[in-house]
Amino acid sequence: MKSMSEMITVFIEDTIKLMVDSPEDVYVNVSISTKNVIVQIRVHKTDCGKIIGKKGRTIESLKIITAAVKNTNFPHDARLVSIEVLEDENDSYDY
Repeated sequence: MKSMSEMITVFIEDTIKLMVDSPEDVYVNVSISTKNVIVQIRVHKTDCGKIIGKKGRTIESLKIITAAVKNTNFPHDARLVSIEVLEDENDSYDY
């Protein structure tokens, strides 16, 4: 059986790659602490809005589904799932 970290990484990567225009730029890092599962996502700067969604709905839905996947495979694990979309501070955005 895969570890929790591996399972969440594969799930998030596969899901995000289906949502973005540049799937080759998707990077996912999962850190597990005593109370939290922290998922950090980096995508191409033009895909950030697709991951976050209108009023944060897409990222919130992804968090809920990830928690459900975690709880299905590790039912006695009480850690909370949080997801962060990392942005490069040096990137300039065209609005």
